[in-house]
Amino acid sequence: MKKNSVSVLAILLITVTGCKKNTNENTTKTDPPTEKKWVVTTVAGTGEASFVNGPVISATFHFPGDVAVNANGEMYVTDLLNFCIRKISLGGVSKLAGGAGFGIINGNGAAAQFKNPYSVTVDRDGNIYTTDENDPRIRKTTPSREVTTLAGVATPGFKDGSADIAQFNPGNSIVANAQGNLYVADAGNNRIRKISVNGQVTTIAGPAPFASPGGIAIDKQGNLYVVDRGNFIIRKITPAGNVSSFAGSGTPGNKDGNAGEAQFSENVRDIVIDEQGNLYLSDGDIIRQVSQQGIVSTIAGSSSGFGDGAGTQAKFNFPSGLGIDAQGNIYVADLNNNRIRKLSFE
Repeated sequence: MKKNSVSVLAILLITVTGCKKNTNENTTKTDPPTEKKWVVTTVAGTGEASFVNGPVISATFHFPGDVAVNANGEMYVTDLLNFCIRKISLGGVSKLAGGAGFGIINGNGAAAQFKNPYSVTVDRDGNIYTTDENDPRIRKTTPSREVTTLAGVATPGFKDGSADIAQFNPGNSIVANAQGNLYVADAGNNRIRKISVNGQVTTIAGPAPFASPGGIAIDKQGNLYVVDRGNFIIRKITPAGNVSSFAGSGTPGNKDGNAGEAQFSENVRDIVIDEQGNLYLSDGDIIRQVSQQGIVSTIAGSSSGFGDGAGTQAKFNFPSGLGIDAQGNIYVADLNNNRIRKLSFE
């Protein structure tokens, strides 16, 4: 009996111990991590085409064309049909410069005039630079809101040289590098131009093989990436001036995939780059990513409309210019929705 009792006790201990282990496993078991995705939200604008400053939830725009983000996370928006540059900071929208009517007048803040300010970039010192859809000059706005002409003259054309005699065509895209030099995708001249910190304008690429170059971005190594709109290709320009095709087959369309197979539409417009070297583009009503290896994918947007949400559930209506912050969040000037949108990877 004693031997049998010990055997029964051993069986009970094994059974109880086994049950306890299973209970612990069930208690500590966790679900697999949720896959991260791009999520679209609205930063500012009600959708109404008008001019209202104030809290982001009630502020309005009239065709926001582009957006740039400074080191402090403040945003600058070219508001095309309000003829001004707007600032988004601390949950509010204000007018930085312009808005006194349609024209070209230098001055401080609201005393200055723009026609249809288009592309915008911010340099290392917080100066804002803009191009204009209806004027060939490059304008500079300081943090103290003083507007001046940086380069170009009133007459469209092509001429390199000192900034005060150089000529550009209207409707260009612009980007600043870490040293304060500016690069201009001069669409009408099919050239990529540089405005140096010492005020000299030079041509670094073109006219061949470009056809109406659009958005322009620069990486940490000094490589430029240009939306070659007329050729439906993303071009790369090295610091040595070598031009190559980075992504796109050259045939218009909307196809994701490897660099040489992917297709971009005739409405591909702006481009930004993150710290890892990934590119992001506004293309029709969608936002696309081009990896360092040239792989193209659609990360947000679908058919034309308006809607926040994850990935392709979101909708844009002709997203125009793009901006990016230090954390890799992408900001979209959603032109026909009169809103500023944000893409965050979460």
